[in-house]
Amino acid sequence: MSGLGAKYGATVRKRYTRIYRELKAKRNCPSCGSRRFSRSAVGVWKCGKCGYTVASGAYTFA
Repeated sequence: MSGLGAKYGATVRKRYTRIYRELKAKRNCPSCGSRRFSRSAVGVWKCGKCGYTVASGAYTFA
């Protein structure tokens, strides 16, 4: 699941994999509790059900 070739090295591939898993993890919306809360742009998180939008981290919702 790394998405990077061998030329980048083990440390970079592990870091990429960890960040990618955090980015694609299922999250609950803080407003309505729905599982449709995801990143719509870098630093912008939006709920697909209620439309709640918030600015937070680039890869994780803090």
